[in-house]
Amino acid sequence: MSPQETSRPRLVAGTRSSWAIARIFLLTQMVIVVVVCASVGALLYWQIQDSAREQASEITRAESATLAHDPFVVENIASGHPTDRLQPYVKDVLSNSSVSFITIMSPDGIRYTHPTEDKIGQHYIGDISRAQHGETMTVEEEGSLGVSMRTITPIRDDDGSIIGLVSTGVTISEIAAVARNGVPAVAMIAGLLLLTTTFTTLLLYRYLNRATLGYSRDDILKSEATRSMAAMLRTQNHEHRNRMHTVLSLLDLGRLDDARNFAREDLASSEQNEVHWGNYKQLPGVTALLAGKKTEAEERRIDLGLKIEGEWSGIPLSEVELVSVVSNLVDNAMDAVADAPEPREVEVDLAETHEGWEIVVADTGPGVSGEDERKVFEWGYSTKPSGPEGRGVGLALVRDTLLRHGGSIEVLSDGGSVFTARIPRPRKEIR
Repeated sequence: MSPQETSRPRLVAGTRSSWAIARIFLLTQMVIVVVVCASVGALLYWQIQDSAREQASEITRAESATLAHDPFVVENIASGHPTDRLQPYVKDVLSNSSVSFITIMSPDGIRYTHPTEDKIGQHYIGDISRAQHGETMTVEEEGSLGVSMRTITPIRDDDGSIIGLVSTGVTISEIAAVARNGVPAVAMIAGLLLLTTTFTTLLLYRYLNRATLGYSRDDILKSEATRSMAAMLRTQNHEHRNRMHTVLSLLDLGRLDDARNFAREDLASSEQNEVHWGNYKQLPGVTALLAGKKTEAEERRIDLGLKIEGEWSGIPLSEVELVSVVSNLVDNAMDAVADAPEPREVEVDLAETHEGWEIVVADTGPGVSGEDERKVFEWGYSTKPSGPEGRGVGLALVRDTLLRHGGSIEVLSDGGSVFTARIPRPRKEIR
């Protein structure tokens, strides 16, 4: 065994800590998914109920206004015996209306009509004070038929004097029935959201489980790969929230069909979101990293091209080291094109060569000047402003990682930057 091999930590596949990271992620994500979907469902149901109440208010206002200006109603109130003709008339109107009841009464609130005839002549139950002073009022209160949304409108004669009042209402039980009719649509939307996000979470769990398999939690926390995987998860969570907000906004606008179609399309897209970059199955950690970078690039309006070719089982770098190298090179390239004019492109090509392996990351950014080409791999040196996490670390870390395994890295400017990392094949053991 070579000195380089003995210096590397021995990592046991399937350790408890590596499983814990993936499982904790899965459980946390599923709790978030369930809570968000339940909250969305409850909010949608509440909005349906609120919409049903508003619709009931509009219906009662229109019905009350129509009856208050009906010449037949005005004439019979003035006749001195309004019940005889108004009661059958109101029943006929009620049979062709969306309201639950219609009550015509005197200015003092004595009923001339009522769905229950033995209540005719009794005093109206409810507030009519504003209507008695000439104002149309809509309230939700309890009456002889239970709680209802009702509108009371004054009835005036030709001189403008108030000669009666008309109250039309829709019971809360009928409003609730309308809301219940919307439950299947709410359940379908919430179900599609739950299915889509669960499927995506399981894919992400599979990637994370592969990426951490064989490494302890302490090893991963100490490596640069942790930062990359954390960024991938934050990006994916952000993408989920965006999709949910989109569906919720469409529902707020009353565009139920558009919301359903968006959710179905999102589900279909997730089912087809398997990685097809070549021999990606050999490198689950790198695949998980690049899947996250692909999503991040799309959000940043960067075209990220990816390709993995050749046989990678013999590479001397551990998968954590390989993830760190690829992560830093891709991050550097995406930062380079972030402020560049479109098209903003980054190409990542991992290939086996006769001498070993090459990782080529090219971008369409401003490139690296001749002087910077010599300094860009030095610790603490960067052409970008320093941030809270510091600058000038990533490329230096890449260089040191490659040097430990006899590798090298160089950068050229050709309409952008082209970073080429080379890892030679290990020397065969001499017997």
